[in-house]
Amino acid sequence: MGWAAMQKLDDLLLFAEVVEHAGFSAAARNLGLQRSKLSRHISELENRIGVRLLHRNTRNVVLTPAGEEVYIHAKALKQAAQNAFAVATDLAGDPKGTLRVGCSSTFAQEALLPILDSFLRQYPKIRLIINTSDHNIDLISAQVDLVFRISSKLLNDSSLIIRPVCDLPMVLVASQNYMRDKEKIESPEQLKQLNFIALSVQMNLISQIFTSQNNDLNTVLLEPYISCGNMSVLKSAVQQGMGVAVLPWYLCANELESGQFVNVFKADSAWSPQASLVNALIPTRENILLATKLFLDFSIPRLRHKLNPALSN
Repeated sequence: MGWAAMQKLDDLLLFAEVVEHAGFSAAARNLGLQRSKLSRHISELENRIGVRLLHRNTRNVVLTPAGEEVYIHAKALKQAAQNAFAVATDLAGDPKGTLRVGCSSTFAQEALLPILDSFLRQYPKIRLIINTSDHNIDLISAQVDLVFRISSKLLNDSSLIIRPVCDLPMVLVASQNYMRDKEKIESPEQLKQLNFIALSVQMNLISQIFTSQNNDLNTVLLEPYISCGNMSVLKSAVQQGMGVAVLPWYLCANELESGQFVNVFKADSAWSPQASLVNALIPTRENILLATKLFLDFSIPRLRHKLNPALSN
């Protein structure tokens, strides 16, 4: 790339701003530029490239097919520039910048929030955005720096840096009231006799995997009594005596200790729900923000202590 072209990289950044603000007026206000000057920069960019990037009308702009392709690279350039300034700022003094973290709403409320105050006190110039969803968050499209994802199996994705956090023990629980007139179970098949509350948004049969103390596996097909995609709602349904559910140990440890919840398996049963896995996922790119590294180093040991009783001592 020649020096003349390098001098015009800022036009690509301006183009990204126009796209992200859905028009010239909003982008110009955000940038503190005159609308006419911004429009001229984009026109010059189109002339140099030799293709139309935007369809313009009085209200908004629409990307052309070529514009969609160019925007992918302009957005990456913008992110790289932000990373470069963030690294330079970090090296000059206290770490600062905005860290975007994605996870489920239950994980954010019950696992992340208890440790965030300490982190932000230690790094007061870092700002945090928490993107919550009951579905798996795509790191690229959601533009997040880090995602905590819970899964039932090992993840393998070459486009991501995967940093294991810990195993997540699961417990088959019900309220004391629900089990008052029922027998605890010895084997997973007996679960079919109880109202099963499933973590799902479908009313299809659910394959629930159980493990024995000898590491045997038993997969049971269950017809859900209630299905919901949010773990906190499952816990509330259990609290109201509506049935039994597989919950993370950390989410119901207090209720089990107080006796409000009970383990549905008998004490001498060899079975328990298969543990899940907690991973921290980072987009594969050369420049990982210092704030991301600091947050991982800070949060992972504390999350292990919170999420897994075997690691809390």
